[in-house]
Amino acid sequence: MAQMTQRTPAVVVLVALVMAMGLFGTGQSITAITTTREGRMAYLAHAVIWNEPPPLTPTELRDGPRDVFPEAFAHATTAIPCTFVEPGKELSGQSPKFECRTENGELLRLKYWNPATESGNREVFATVAATRLMWAIGFNAVPSLSISVLCERCPANPMTGDGPVSTRSYLALVQPWLERPAIVSSGNLDQGWSWRELDKAIDSLPPGEERTRQRTYFDALTLLGVLMQHGDRKAAQQNLYCDSLMDVTQGEVTLDSGYGRWIVEHPGASACKRAAVVIFDVGATFGGAGHWSRESTAKMNLDQWRRQSIFLHTGDGTCRGRLNSSVTAGAGGEPDPVISEEGRRFLAERLHAFTHEHVRALFEAAHADQLVERRQAPYTPSSDVIEAWARTFEEKVREIDARTCGPATQLQP
Repeated sequence: MAQMTQRTPAVVVLVALVMAMGLFGTGQSITAITTTREGRMAYLAHAVIWNEPPPLTPTELRDGPRDVFPEAFAHATTAIPCTFVEPGKELSGQSPKFECRTENGELLRLKYWNPATESGNREVFATVAATRLMWAIGFNAVPSLSISVLCERCPANPMTGDGPVSTRSYLALVQPWLERPAIVSSGNLDQGWSWRELDKAIDSLPPGEERTRQRTYFDALTLLGVLMQHGDRKAAQQNLYCDSLMDVTQGEVTLDSGYGRWIVEHPGASACKRAAVVIFDVGATFGGAGHWSRESTAKMNLDQWRRQSIFLHTGDGTCRGRLNSSVTAGAGGEPDPVISEEGRRFLAERLHAFTHEHVRALFEAAHADQLVERRQAPYTPSSDVIEAWARTFEEKVREIDARTCGPATQLQP
């Protein structure tokens, strides 16, 4: 990647990121498309699951999407000063976070990690690793960026707001909100989609090229989720959205005072020409997926991740990924999912494009070397952490290579 001759201020980079993602609404944008249950399932069945990714060097993989994260990796090591505003307990969600305001007046909602005390939110590491991996393979995830933050007037516990106030340094996560029209069959913008729903929607397609393609992409994405141990798979973590220009003549435009403008489709009409699926939250990854997605075990824990095998031993030739689905995801999260040979091979071929340096770059982008488990034995020095993560990743790829699965036509529910 070409070197820029002048460093851009980190705060400007964050604002540019938001603008590039289309996050500044005009008041005229469409928030959502409301359709029937059948219409939503049709959108889901035909939705874009995978796109051919650009060829990436290890440096490009480490730095992230160049149109979203200019000079991203350099800024991750340059502390951004901000002033504490709000503890995480006052914000949505249970994972550790807080809000602070930059010198330019920008309000940042940050998930954080304190390397000195080994406390905070391990999603700071896992989300970056997972979204970079998905992007490099061609699956749709909201990009993320690790940044260093110097928080002024920050309490000892920024999640609760408790403890003495001081200037504190954190590694933090910035992830933009993807403001593209959601496609729902209710008034709930968080309707999302479950893995079981998408699976069944693909099965509803008539036999042919599209069904084969969608099945292959879905099974490859599912197997990638097993590799990453992405078990927190509730529907609100995923989104079905319109990825094309909309035809407002295909419905009635309504105004909701709380959620903006909606298109309510006419019966049998389609206001969106191309739908797509995206995963919003992949923070509970690279550990050991469990029913409760525990902070210490399910999120960026090398020892736990290393212990997880890719496949269950079924004894009948069927390939089932070894994956616990969280309680909140339930059966819709498709625990221990069935994988077709087409999906296994498709993912394996894309993983083979990664050199050892690519894999190291993935965990460098996530700053895995700052997550040193000093309190766990055996202790791994920080200089060896990146290599340990990379070797474990490659072991899992070899496990995928070593298995042969049944064809999609023989899959059992």
